[in-house]
Amino acid sequence: MSLNKQIFLYSVSTDDFYTPAERSLHKRLLRLYTTRKKNKSEWRKKWINKLIKQEKRKLTCLLDAKKNSDIVRELNIESLKEKNIISLFESSLTRTMNITTNSLTKDLFIIDVYFFQVFKNLVKNGFLYNNEKYIFLTASAGQIRTKRSVFIKEKIYNKISLTLMCGLTIEKINEKGGINPNKFLSYLALSNSATDPWNDFDIDKSIVVEDFETNVQGEVDYIDSKTYKITRQEKEVKIPHTDGCGIMLNGPTRMIRAPFIKGLLITFPFDKFIKEKCKNGTCIIKDIYGKEYDILADGIEYIFTKSQFKLH
Repeated sequence: MSLNKQIFLYSVSTDDFYTPAERSLHKRLLRLYTTRKKNKSEWRKKWINKLIKQEKRKLTCLLDAKKNSDIVRELNIESLKEKNIISLFESSLTRTMNITTNSLTKDLFIIDVYFFQVFKNLVKNGFLYNNEKYIFLTASAGQIRTKRSVFIKEKIYNKISLTLMCGLTIEKINEKGGINPNKFLSYLALSNSATDPWNDFDIDKSIVVEDFETNVQGEVDYIDSKTYKITRQEKEVKIPHTDGCGIMLNGPTRMIRAPFIKGLLITFPFDKFIKEKCKNGTCIIKDIYGKEYDILADGIEYIFTKSQFKLH
């Protein structure tokens, strides 16, 4: 099971990348917060609140001054404490990086975002730890909602980037017109999903085909894309029956997660179906790139649909 194999890594936050001056102000703020919490006098609390406001303004000014700069921040080594160690389920990413099960890695870091000025520096310029450069990798949809992100050691990323990106590069994607950043990050984060390796999977026996869609007639609430006015009307609606779903010959029905791959593969004996229902017992089909396959003669065992294959 994929949920019983883990690795360990450090989870740090943006204040762990402060410069000495920023860190000094941050520590002063923490002391003021502690003093305010312990103090029961209302007039003293008001006085402390004024000091907090002043110190916050100073810290904000320091951070704002650097948010568009080329500063490469350094991770404060004191932040790498046992209490900041978290677990991460094994995935295509951890296996590609050759991270040993139950080991503590410093090749990956999770960063919690509290100060966006610092985070902007980290995303644009990366950060340094132990004389090694780290760069922003991705953030899943859930991580984006909770303001978390994944950073990876740059020299390791350079070795495995084509594997994680299925041969694509950022430059190639931009040449094709680009993509919504959040969608791209979600697709890239699929490699970080908790998974088991599918050792006997043969990619040469798989194809990707168009989704099966039909028009269904019915009464719908139609939303005008320009005025956003909603009207109830009788209308044909295209329904993608195979959205996120494919078929395969052998093995149990399973969910799959891999670089740019997501969805359900259902076991279905389509070889028998073709022999019984198709003329001359053969079925010629085109993949999404227009290449023809004879399903039986070419030994196809896995049929993915276009909706399962991101960034095709």
